[in-house]
Amino acid sequence: MPRFLRQAAHHLSKLALPLALAALLAFGGGARPAWADNASDLAMARLAMARRDYAGALPTLTQLANQGDAGAMVELTKIYGQGLGVPVDQDKALAYLRQAAEKGNAQAQVGLAVLYDQGSNGLPKDPAEAARLYKLAADQGNARGQVSLGWHYENGSGVPKNVAEAVRLYTLGARQGDPAGQTNLGWMYQNGTGVPPNPTEAARLYKQAASQGFVRAQGQMGAIYLAGVGVTKDPVEAARWNMMAAERGWVPAQFALGFQYRQGEGVARDDAQALHWLRKAADGGEQGAIALLAQMYENGDGAPKDPAEARRLRAKLPPDQRPGPKAQ
Repeated sequence: MPRFLRQAAHHLSKLALPLALAALLAFGGGARPAWADNASDLAMARLAMARRDYAGALPTLTQLANQGDAGAMVELTKIYGQGLGVPVDQDKALAYLRQAAEKGNAQAQVGLAVLYDQGSNGLPKDPAEAARLYKLAADQGNARGQVSLGWHYENGSGVPKNVAEAVRLYTLGARQGDPAGQTNLGWMYQNGTGVPPNPTEAARLYKQAASQGFVRAQGQMGAIYLAGVGVTKDPVEAARWNMMAAERGWVPAQFALGFQYRQGEGVARDDAQALHWLRKAADGGEQGAIALLAQMYENGDGAPKDPAEARRLRAKLPPDQRPGPKAQ
């Protein structure tokens, strides 16, 4: 096998085309079809991008895109969208993304759907169009498309609400190892939504996703170990998972960890650490953390006594959660 091909096959990204590479090997000794040459050129261009040689990759990718290669269009979307070796050009990036999606590239369909979901890059917020694009990718077996379409069915966003279909799609994504699919499916099992309640299965799915570094699943692991739901209650293990998620900015885990430090549950009581994590959670909008901090400042318990700060914090809470007489 030529050296350049061994390198390309080793360093290909997830966008690699294994069937094209197999055919490329088969034709190694004789005349090769044009698409096999394109696959080789695309592999080398991706290898150049992996090495951050964007100037070296750009001419090949542009030529391939002009020949209708959807994979090259996806790479050009990255180059122009992120300004990799060229000035940022969101219009050009979006044009390449649209072309790739229209040619049936599942990654491009998902990327374009995300923009419609967010209403960003000059596109209107359009849940129905996002769901349509996710379905195109999901029907090709794309895990991200399956899970994202599942979310739309679970929430009735752009499609009629269909919890059973959401479970089916989350399951497909989870079986491919998609951490969002594993986490979403775990949530369904934890709450008995569309499936019989099964906390043990929920815990198993959360752990699969958390072990991949998926922050939301790490936070869920902290929550279930703290509550003893689906696992044996273990505040020390809860603190370990909560710390992982909290350090990565997951607000519910910051609140949980702050509460653990305040109570000395699973960790040594530490008012400074409690205050640190509760403030981070409060800054992230966690109402439970805001209310607890206000109480701490008002009473001088775990924080300096500061009635003005307590009032400032309570002003952030919805009116029905503030202390005092309620309107009748």
